[in-house]
Amino acid sequence: MNKEEVAREKTEAAKKKHEASIKYLYFSRYLMIRYVVTIFLFSNLMWFIISAYYGSRVGIFAALIMDIYSAVASFEQLSKMHNRKRDIPITRVYLYVQLAFNIILGILLFTSLKKEIFPFIINQDTMYFMLGFLLIGIFLCLLCEYRIRQIIKNQDRYYKVIETFKQHQQ
Repeated sequence: MNKEEVAREKTEAAKKKHEASIKYLYFSRYLMIRYVVTIFLFSNLMWFIISAYYGSRVGIFAALIMDIYSAVASFEQLSKMHNRKRDIPITRVYLYVQLAFNIILGILLFTSLKKEIFPFIINQDTMYFMLGFLLIGIFLCLLCEYRIRQIIKNQDRYYKVIETFKQHQQ
């Protein structure tokens, strides 16, 4: 190999590395959202397991539906590695459903249906802990929606980094 071929190969390798870095930066824009959806996935899975242990059909059904939906939203986010569309419509709908679900469950905690939905609530302390848990979920849904809107409008921090990185190709 002569010097020109070596230099050309180095340039091509640097260009591929730069393009891969840009791809991972685009994928990283959704990192917080992926973590939150994963938290919901495992929270709903835990609720499903506990409901199954107590034999609560309502809890099993509700947790299973939400768990399947969160899994679908997780798969949509994995597609962001090869897809640069800014919007994630399935995840957005999932977050709205989870938000509404948490609000409804928070209200139902103060009704007689709480034993059907949450059979593990045995006293007021457990009930208020569960309410706090649902309120955290509501906050996380709202935070994710805010983050998605920033990404759609290209007002997120990652977009600025990506644009700067694109301009300074090695």
